[in-house]
Amino acid sequence: MHKRRVLLAAVSLGLCAQWAVATPQVPERLQKADKLTYCSGMDSPPLVSFDEAQKPRGLTVDLGLEIAKRLGDKPVQWRVIPFSGLLPALLAQQCDMIVDQLFDKPERREVIDIVNYMYSSQSVVVPKGNPKGIKTLDGLSGHKVAVLNGSTIKTLLDAENEKLTKAGKTPMKLVVYNSDTDAFQALRISQVDAYGTTVETAGYYATMAPDMFEEGVPAFSRILTGLGIRKDDPQLTAAVQQVISDMRSDGSYVQLLSKWHVSSDTLD
Repeated sequence: MHKRRVLLAAVSLGLCAQWAVATPQVPERLQKADKLTYCSGMDSPPLVSFDEAQKPRGLTVDLGLEIAKRLGDKPVQWRVIPFSGLLPALLAQQCDMIVDQLFDKPERREVIDIVNYMYSSQSVVVPKGNPKGIKTLDGLSGHKVAVLNGSTIKTLLDAENEKLTKAGKTPMKLVVYNSDTDAFQALRISQVDAYGTTVETAGYYATMAPDMFEEGVPAFSRILTGLGIRKDDPQLTAAVQQVISDMRSDGSYVQLLSKWHVSSDTLD
């Protein structure tokens, strides 16, 4: 019995030691900081947006707040910047981290670190009933399509336009907006025929106005999505990676994605 108690105690100590090693370390430069500053476009529901009271809300907002809590219970300041300006703002040290739906692409990896927290895909939203019959990317030929400036969907549709031109078809006309909200509004008032965005945002608007919108082109181009951190801030990168790893282990990560109805985007 004595040996068993000793063994159990040893196992318990071992687990405690592993947990202690896994505890995220607050970066030295942030240990005395009075807050964490996040850059975000704040216009991609259900991940980052403002509610009716102009309070930040969404899956990625909740994740950012949980990271701040686990890194010394720091208060958070949100710096709202158009999506195309997020990387420049981070590199100019206007914030500690980009907390938004930032797709993990090689060209971004060249200039910043990215800590992944989910998957995302692209979609094309059309008016209810799909009056233009848009069901595929090449079906966008000759149509006006709203997109967010600096977004992955714009890059993908630019590439699709090259294919259309080579095939002798009329390219689509991309109408670029500085916010997803403005792009969505353009579709709502029929200034454009379709709206290219992420599956998550498309699903949000379809849920909010099911009698007005529907998915035209189904999900495509699945990609990892993450938080952006400067390369000269490796301690913060390591700490954020540890927080997300801990959340996946303790179940709070799954609960977060379930809360915002995007469980299908869970990391492998």
